[in-house]
Amino acid sequence: MARSGFRLKAELIAKVAEPPSGEDSLAKVWVDSGVFHLDQEYSYLIPRDLDAVITVGSMVVVPFNGRELSAVVTDRGPLVGQANLKTITKCEGEIALLSSVQINLIRDLSAKYLCHPFDLIRSMVPPRLVTVEKSRKRFVANIGVPRSSKIKRSYLQLPPHRKRQTLIAAKLVELLRDGPALAILPDVREVQSLALELDALGVKYTRYDSSQSRSDHYSAYLDIAQGLSQLVIGTRSSVFSPVENLTHIVMYNEGSEHFYERRTPGWNAREVAIERSRLEHISLTFIGYSPSLEICRFIERKEIAFRKSSSRLSVFDFEQTFGELIPSRALSVIKKSLMVGPVLFVAPAKGWAHAIRCSRCKTLSKCKCGGNFEIKSEKSSITCNHCGIDNQQWKCTWCENKSYALVGRGIERHSHEIGKLLPGVVIKNSTADKPLTEDVDSGVVVTTQSMAPTARNGYSAVVFLEGNRVNNQPDMRAEERMRELYFGQSALVREGGDVILIQDIGNQIVTALRIWNPMPTLERELSEREALDLPPFTHTVEMAMPKEEVTRFKNALLKAQEEGRLPIEMRILGPIAKGNLSSLVLLSQLHNHQQVNLLIHEFMRRRSLSKKALPSLRIDPYSLSR
Repeated sequence: MARSGFRLKAELIAKVAEPPSGEDSLAKVWVDSGVFHLDQEYSYLIPRDLDAVITVGSMVVVPFNGRELSAVVTDRGPLVGQANLKTITKCEGEIALLSSVQINLIRDLSAKYLCHPFDLIRSMVPPRLVTVEKSRKRFVANIGVPRSSKIKRSYLQLPPHRKRQTLIAAKLVELLRDGPALAILPDVREVQSLALELDALGVKYTRYDSSQSRSDHYSAYLDIAQGLSQLVIGTRSSVFSPVENLTHIVMYNEGSEHFYERRTPGWNAREVAIERSRLEHISLTFIGYSPSLEICRFIERKEIAFRKSSSRLSVFDFEQTFGELIPSRALSVIKKSLMVGPVLFVAPAKGWAHAIRCSRCKTLSKCKCGGNFEIKSEKSSITCNHCGIDNQQWKCTWCENKSYALVGRGIERHSHEIGKLLPGVVIKNSTADKPLTEDVDSGVVVTTQSMAPTARNGYSAVVFLEGNRVNNQPDMRAEERMRELYFGQSALVREGGDVILIQDIGNQIVTALRIWNPMPTLERELSEREALDLPPFTHTVEMAMPKEEVTRFKNALLKAQEEGRLPIEMRILGPIAKGNLSSLVLLSQLHNHQQVNLLIHEFMRRRSLSKKALPSLRIDPYSLSR
């Protein structure tokens, strides 16, 4: 008899929740609803069978608006007068993934960045892996380390001529005597370099960064959460690490753009570290060559101590009189340096040419999509830097001329021209795509920003090519990035070596490098910012939305100012076109930030309630023009 294709379907009976028991059978939770205005805490009953498992920080599943959603327990307490409460469905694992300290931090940061708590939790806690949890015990005995009674906050300036990873590792070893420490670095490359130094010193640490596999990343988080780590090193998200009895946070190059989260709500690791220091009474050490304007302001107010390095450098600046890559006077210094050791050239950009223009009418060539045409290498064809289309039959759209000129030299073209100027010298490139990882002994290295390999005995000269392109960027952070680049790369020169700047004469960075002190230029820029009411002396809110809505929103903000619901002195910049969107930038006095945030938060809640698309929101973004 032929078997039928039908089969009986088993009836599924919903599990009956056990009644609550105990004195603290009420749980307050944040629910991962994905809805902006549903960001408050909700109350649920804890069933008897989960009473011993659920604690503050546990990840649970709760019934919410007809769905079963993930949630995190923020508090447990007695059931007093509450009625018609729903019951927690299940607990996702026996290990609490958040501590009470982290939950308090989330509360503060949610108010600061005007976001749903789970927007921060997703940055704090990596995705769960049940297979990793199975090998773990629920409770781990932690040995408490007494915390230092005096909280210190300082900026430690690194000296030139010495390997920064060695200095940072030595500082961490010193700080570990007082208790557990957390070191935060801007990128994976810096983490890897520091890890090698710690390995050489025999120091145990937990590495926590995005380069790890999913299982290693989650396993590292559990090690930290269960108190098994005395030292944690990692990138941006490691700033949230729940290190047991943490006594010190160390952050290298705190002004780096890498410390700004790309996803909503765009939090900044430096600000999170400062908030943790305040909430948890943790000492804080910033390490680098040149502080950001935000930290400089703390230094001016004596809230952070500046530990200056007493060093001096030999610095020359040469102007490109006729547009040449390297002026003849600079070339003679470079040739003398090559006789002593390797020379480092720092290029402002990668590729061959970042744009092309018509050789006849000088019109800058653009693709139909709006992107610039570029040439990535000497032998590559013309391609669009936006859509990637290959333009084999290029001609000027204005005069139809088929001859073009290159605009904006990149590292590939720099290497080509340096090879002509220094025949017979070995030239190597180091970029993010193809980094040099081994120490250099001789020849020439051409590098992009922060990708320079170390020289065994230091570089005999460090040359900054086309410095005007770095100095003249149309961005409020341009000078800050210039200091970061020039100080960081100049530190690679050996004692007695030369630093050569190819740029206009008279820039204050020359004096700052010679005395190895960026503070005079920082103080000047701070005074200019204060006079113009610009960050860091103002609270900044940036909102991006469709172009058809931005004018209506700006008019609503102006009306709110007239009615006294917003500070009358608050400035509204924009609309500023950003692709398919337009943005507004709100600049207000620091003491008015709560009033501004309350109104913006209410606006976002009403948009969410009416099921309209939410604007992109950033609080104190990295830049106002990027």
